[in-house]
Amino acid sequence: MLKRYALFALLCVTGSAIAGEVHQHGVAQMTAAIEGNTATIEFTSPLENLIGFEHAPRNDKEHKMVQALKEKFHKPESLLTPTAAADCRADPVDLELPGDHESDGHAELHATIMYRCKSPAALKEINLRLFDVFPGLGRVKVQLAAPGRQSAVELSRKRPSLSW
Repeated sequence: MLKRYALFALLCVTGSAIAGEVHQHGVAQMTAAIEGNTATIEFTSPLENLIGFEHAPRNDKEHKMVQALKEKFHKPESLLTPTAAADCRADPVDLELPGDHESDGHAELHATIMYRCKSPAALKEINLRLFDVFPGLGRVKVQLAAPGRQSAVELSRKRPSLSW
């Protein structure tokens, strides 16, 4: 258990360092730690990629867009799909969005998604449906730690699956 948290902490630090480099529209950051029966995913993206603006909601339409975004992330299987044969189920998502008073113009969403799998040996891939759901998202830079493998990859609409 301690090894899992140490590995995940390393990925988060690495992912945070990468995410902290540049706030780019169209680009998101993701870390994925696969260990035992668990896949833990940290996803960070400028709100511009997901809802088309980064300021605090200014009207009912924008408030509804933020609410719809929250609802999408609370159904993570529609955004990130692990290998079906692994029979994975998501824990409740930890979702961080800026408050209504954020005003620096560079607001981001941060989500932590943990899948628990009944057949972890079958877990070999996570398909990112994010590109279909969020047209403003063009690339996801991923740091991966999986059994026997650590790597960095860039996923896109043409290459939406993280495999190991």
